[in-house]
Amino acid sequence: MADNKIVQLNKVLAEKYKTRVFFSTNVMQDYKSFSRGKRNDVLKLILKQAEKGALFKPDGNGNRCEGQLHQFAKIKSKTLNLRIIYRPQLCDDGIIEMGIIAIGPRDNLEVYKMAIQRMTALDKTSEYREEEK
Repeated sequence: MADNKIVQLNKVLAEKYKTRVFFSTNVMQDYKSFSRGKRNDVLKLILKQAEKGALFKPDGNGNRCEGQLHQFAKIKSKTLNLRIIYRPQLCDDGIIEMGIIAIGPRDNLEVYKMAIQRMTALDKTSEYREEEK
């Protein structure tokens, strides 16, 4: 079942920024492991990134990851000690998709290791995508 706040976020993103966000199953577990306040902070970071532009620079404001994750972008928050790894993709309909594959602490390279393990499992048919149909 979709988190109501994620559904609301997708409505705002679609209307204002022509963007959709999808959480893989593993990311939903990450997301739900946070307190309610931190979950709101995660959604605010995603909203802020969409507002600035989710695509890679220079087409957007996305900071490209390095190495195996070169097709992914990162959102960093020093104050929240958090990183979000996502794949930005411009669709044929002009909508930008943000496929979130990892949300984790800004602790050494932990979130990047998580993302590498999950990158092949990015589930484009997650329950959150299905609810949009």
